[in-house]
Amino acid sequence: MKDRAYSPNPDVVFKRLEDRMVLVHLTSNQIFELNHTGARVWELLQEGVSGDTLLDRLSGEFEVESPTLRDEITSLLSDLVNEGLIAS
Repeated sequence: MKDRAYSPNPDVVFKRLEDRMVLVHLTSNQIFELNHTGARVWELLQEGVSGDTLLDRLSGEFEVESPTLRDEITSLLSDLVNEGLIAS
């Protein structure tokens, strides 16, 4: 993950619904739902937080082992890139 910058696709609109986040990719009309952790990642990406800074922020907010959190964030970011929701 390193301190890589990720930027949300401007063709994606989003809305928080309680502890989840719903993303709509306007170009493909696909709808995606993120859980509580994924929603927080999306919010931090909107703020311009990147890579290791993202991991540092989340490790302070969630009680989970750092390697597990790193793996989950890496997987989520990969999924978001593959779906065209963010660019790296």
